[in-house]
Amino acid sequence: MLTSLTRFIKNVVKAEMESIFAIAAALLVLFTAMMEPYISIGIAVTLLVALGTHKFVKRQKQEKGYLNG
Repeated sequence: MLTSLTRFIKNVVKAEMESIFAIAAALLVLFTAMMEPYISIGIAVTLLVALGTHKFVKRQKQEKGYLNG
């Protein structure tokens, strides 16, 4: 019971952190668009690649954990 509650809380915190990062990235792209469009495009592409890489690495770690455990 306690471990499932702990897992639930960790998942909620992770989801909230991802939401905060997504909002921060959107605001960053929005404000850089006012300065120079090419900078905005560069930041958007970089952030999307970083997010995709993070999700891919996280998924790979989870799959290895499931196979070993």
